[in-house]
Amino acid sequence: MNRKYKSLLKDTLIFALGSLGSKIILFFLVPLYTNYLTTYEYGIAELVSTFSQLIIPISSLVIGQAVIRFGMMKSEKPENVAVAAYTVLGFSVVVAILLIPVMGLYSPVREWRLYLCMQVILSNFTEVEKTYLKVKDRNKLFSIISIIQTAIIALTNVLLLTVFHFGVKGYLIANILGAAAGTILAFFGGNLHCDLKRGKLDMALLGRMIAYSTPLIFGNISWWVIHSSDKIMIEAMIGASTLGIYTAATKIPSLINVIIGIFNQAWGISSIKEIESTGDTGFYTSVFRFFSTFLFGVCIVFIAFVRPFMNVYVGIEFREAWKYTPLLLSAAVFYSIYAFVGTLYSALKKTKHDMWTSILCAVINVVVNYFGIMAWGVWGAIVGTVVAYGVCAHVRILDITHMMKFGVDLTYWVNAVLLISFAIAISVQWHPVIISFGVVLVFLVINVKVLKKCVKGPRGKYEA
Repeated sequence: MNRKYKSLLKDTLIFALGSLGSKIILFFLVPLYTNYLTTYEYGIAELVSTFSQLIIPISSLVIGQAVIRFGMMKSEKPENVAVAAYTVLGFSVVVAILLIPVMGLYSPVREWRLYLCMQVILSNFTEVEKTYLKVKDRNKLFSIISIIQTAIIALTNVLLLTVFHFGVKGYLIANILGAAAGTILAFFGGNLHCDLKRGKLDMALLGRMIAYSTPLIFGNISWWVIHSSDKIMIEAMIGASTLGIYTAATKIPSLINVIIGIFNQAWGISSIKEIESTGDTGFYTSVFRFFSTFLFGVCIVFIAFVRPFMNVYVGIEFREAWKYTPLLLSAAVFYSIYAFVGTLYSALKKTKHDMWTSILCAVINVVVNYFGIMAWGVWGAIVGTVVAYGVCAHVRILDITHMMKFGVDLTYWVNAVLLISFAIAISVQWHPVIISFGVVLVFLVINVKVLKKCVKGPRGKYEA
């Protein structure tokens, strides 16, 4: 296995230490939430978190993405990148405070707008500071801080929900305390305060970073629209209780996104290094082949066991959520492919392509969501998510082929059709045991060559 594959694997394992460990803790908090919060309370708590995800990219200009891209450039000093980022963070605090009255216009979150503001501000600082640790090659520290941050969230949730019965307030306070801990630990543990003293405010650099990151605002808002518009529409058109059940159904797919997010943290670094050095574009196609095969395989296994798992994973009120999960898992696969190509846009500094494909995805999602929910209820939101990511992932694949050597083979398309068909069959409970066994067997047969290479480890350049 050559150097760049080893580097990618090493970074993935390091980020897995922190990200997967911390997210698994959060994943297993769901039984706590679904047993100590009503479906209505859980829906409201999720709605507040949803709104924070909208405000974060607007207030921060997604400057964290510019930190990793420019911080790894040989022509720039990391400490100057940090100073520029903190200049934007100062602006983000002002924006978040000014948005407090606006947050209060939406009645379900009005009571929680101050908590929302604090979460936004702290999340912005945490994101930039932890990203800067990657620039300084402090990936192990990044992982340790992530685990500590999540442990604090978990412990405070247990205390505030089970002992003090704070309900929604306890859920939000726990998230704020976790973000505060991450901010403090990253700032002092990573010696960021020393780098800020050494750095200078380079206005030209600041301008380039903002020009790079600003188009990503639309990408992040589009991500929010896709992940959150369905929740808002469900709450408005059906009710908060149904939103709570739908949210429970998204938890297993979100675990897939967590796993892929771990890989994408390492992949983002590797793709930038490759662009900055050899520019071997065949490397990207090779990695994508292994990446997509892994995705399809993991999701097929999850779908096969989704119903018995959900019966023990969530509270009784949330049990019906299992039937929505298979198609949401399919959507998670297409989102992961969509995000994979997005890292290539960032490495190539083609953030405008990220912007327009993200807007396309959001528009498709909102339109299908609205008419789908009117016609089929919750199922309409699920169809909207699958269609939006399915279409836009492949629009991005076609688009990136105009910039580098990149493509997919017939096996990829067979895997995609197999996954969607399997998800539908399990959701309607059409001979689930027989279908599960058959689909797993077919998957192993059609992907045998790639699976063998995964065991041996990729060597050399990709060959189509």
